[in-house]
Amino acid sequence: MPVLEPLSFECISHSEEQTQRLGARLAAALPAHAVIALSGPLGAGKTQFARGVGLGWGASQPLRSPTFTLVQEHHRAADDHTLYHIDLYRIERESDITTLGLDEVLDDETGIVIIEWAERAENLIPDNALQVRFEIVQESKRRLTFSTQNTATWQILLAFRKNAFGV
Repeated sequence: MPVLEPLSFECISHSEEQTQRLGARLAAALPAHAVIALSGPLGAGKTQFARGVGLGWGASQPLRSPTFTLVQEHHRAADDHTLYHIDLYRIERESDITTLGLDEVLDDETGIVIIEWAERAENLIPDNALQVRFEIVQESKRRLTFSTQNTATWQILLAFRKNAFGV
């Protein structure tokens, strides 16, 4: 029996800064219309990772936790593309998500979507999403598991892995 699920790999981050750098490296591999689903416990590094994706993608403003607004839109000067940062922490039921306009966000062909607390919307996350699961190993040490169910998205993850780790 394999240790990891198919189409997945793990890495360890030793600091918030390293978690941000991983997010920035992932952003360099992302095509338009990518969906990144982040899951894990409170304080595991999801927002730090999302902040790194925003930096690497070129967002004009640093990403903050959108817990109170639920959805934040970020733009970059280079083009008219949008990065949608969604936080489902305050959502109690999947049915509550319909009021957020998630369908419209996911339909944006040029947008990038980052969803924190994605486990609260499992049935709404597209099959081609790039999944990142965060686990707290120690106070400043996190295990990140990158996975997907889609072979095209797997190629994106492989490009990211090569860029970030050289393998």
